[in-house]
Parts: sequence; structure tokens; C-alpha cells
Amino acid sequence: MAIHDGCGRQIPVRDVIEELDRLLESDRAEEAEHHMYRWLRRAGEMGDWQGEITLQNELMGFHRSSGKRDAGLLAAREGIRLIRSHEMERTVTAATTFLNAATTMKAFGETQEAIPYYEEAEKIYNRTLQPEDYRFAGLYNNLALAWTDLGQYERALLYYNRALSLLEKLPGGVMELAVTWVNLACLWERKEENPDRREERIEECLNRAMEHLDRPDAERDGYYAFTCRKCAPTFGYFGWFLAEKELKRRADEIYRSNQNEGT
Repeated sequence: MAIHDGCGRQIPVRDVIEELDRLLESDRAEEAEHHMYRWLRRAGEMGDWQGEITLQNELMGFHRSSGKRDAGLLAAREGIRLIRSHEMERTVTAATTFLNAATTMKAFGETQEAIPYYEEAEKIYNRTLQPEDYRFAGLYNNLALAWTDLGQYERALLYYNRALSLLEKLPGGVMELAVTWVNLACLWERKEENPDRREERIEECLNRAMEHLDRPDAERDGYYAFTCRKCAPTFGYFGWFLAEKELKRRADEIYRSNQNEGT
């Protein structure tokens, strides 16, 4: 797919992201990475700092998935630097960047550093978004994960419950619901002291997660495949090996299909 510079002052963000999504849905991670860095360089050459912010946000998520710690943390800090240097701290774009940066820091073991950015994102969202906005669900889920890492289990449970309450009301929140229930299983493993009760809670969470992944209205697209791969290891960790195998199979099948369509 050919992408052109358009007017020459800004990169064509929509086209760049569409091509990125196409590559990721076909499981072509290496090409996707080259694609992002190529356009990041182009944005820098053109002085398009807004395009740079968009691509740094995409790189944060990409490197969380790829496990490239140094590259992920660099993208997080560059995104924050761009927001600060252009005095955008009170905008929704800033909140999203802070949220992505904090999540990247947490993913690579820098949870304590991440917390202030989560809190800053929450303040901006509270000020600028409607309470039922879908973006709160991602914030709540990630804050819950961070508080779990820090051993603040009651705080984590509070944010998971907020995420579930919101996602149940939102159309198209099926995959996020599955991920939230999987995350809750991990929380109960650490929070619940009674062994029998712990097993019950974990089983309930994993059953609820599979119910959402099995829902007939869950579109079997690239995001579904990504979610299956994201959830599968947790099922395996808790001994649900058949579920883990099935989720990996579903993801591989979707990615193969997307690759064939792209050839």
C-alpha cells in the first residue's frame, strides 16, 4: 500500500495507522515496526510533532507486546517529553499519552514511576470526558494492574469493579471484559488467603472470561486474535491447558487468514 506525504507539512496519520493495523492484523510485526519508525523519522524531518506523539503512542503499545524494554521506555519518555514541551498537559491527548507511558513503564517493572502518570491521566479524564466514556475502562484496568503490582489489592479491586461496571454498559466491550476477568483471576490469586475460596474465585473469573471470548457477537478479527493471545498464557498458568490451546488456535487461524487475504 503506497502512502504519500500529502501537503508535506504533516504525515498522513490516518493512512499510516490504517497500514499499521493491516500489518498487525496479518501478524507481520517486523514490518509494522519498520513502518512506524520510518514514519516517525519522516514526522521529525517535517517538524510534525503531533504525528510524532501519535507514533510514540503506537510504539509504546507495540514494544509492550514485543517485550523490547529499552525501546518501550524510550517511546514512553519521548511521548511525555513531546507533551510537556508543547504545553499540552491539560488535553485528552496528554492523558492518553500519560496512560500509555505509565502502562509501558509498569510492563517493564517501573510501576512506582508509572503511578503519577496514571493519576495525572485520571485527573484529565475526570475533567474532560463524560463518566461513561470507554477510555475510562482502559485507565481503570491498567491502574488496577499497577496497584496489584504494588500490593495494594483493595485499590486494585476497586478499579477492576469500576472497569467491569463501565464495560457492561458499553457496546463493543466484549474483549475488554474478557481481559478484565482474566486480570481479576490474577488478583484473587494474590489477594485471597483462603485456598479453597481462592480457587473458587479464580475459576469464576476464568469461566466469565471464556464466556465473553465464546460470545457469538464477538467479531473474529485481528483484535480478537490479539486478545486470545493475550489471555491464553494466564489460562495455561492456572492449569486450563485446553483453553490455552484453543485460544492460541483461534488466534493463529485468524492471523493466517489475514495473511492470505493480504497476499
